[in-house]
Amino acid sequence: MAQQRSSVAGLSTLMAWLSTIGFVLLPLVLAYIFVDPDRSRWLMFEYRHGGGWLSAAVPLDLRLLALACAMVPTAFSMWALWSLRRLFLLYAKGSVFSSDALAALNHVAVALFASVIAEFVMQAPISLVLTWANGPHHREISLGFGSNDVATLFMAGVVLVIARVMGEAQRVADENAKFV
Repeated sequence: MAQQRSSVAGLSTLMAWLSTIGFVLLPLVLAYIFVDPDRSRWLMFEYRHGGGWLSAAVPLDLRLLALACAMVPTAFSMWALWSLRRLFLLYAKGSVFSSDALAALNHVAVALFASVIAEFVMQAPISLVLTWANGPHHREISLGFGSNDVATLFMAGVVLVIARVMGEAQRVADENAKFV
């Protein structure tokens, strides 16, 4: 049993570190993609739903405005990563069914849902801003909803259900402890 707890603690600590790294790198990579889109291609990261509009040919001020819009869903993704970090740190300390752990798990689900919604909403201004320099009748407004969005929504739903199941397990355990 102690070895199993140690294994969970070690894995949780590793996941907390990876979540922290993701939290830091996510906005930095996104900024790099928008600030220097042509040279950032070596990373093989692309801004989803950006079409072929994001290139160095788009004036920097417009790319920075599009970046500001893209940071909205990214902020929700960062919230999900930060909540995961908190959750894994709680797990590493053995706090699995605590109210703090359940709150962190709920935050992950809400942040994932919100990131998909924000990304969908921000696509229109991003596409407009990135095509603004093309002039009248050549600007575009784009919206898209793909399989990655569906997968993220499904994962958020799974996390939400797991959080509710864990909350119910905690309630039952607390209720049973009162009878002893």
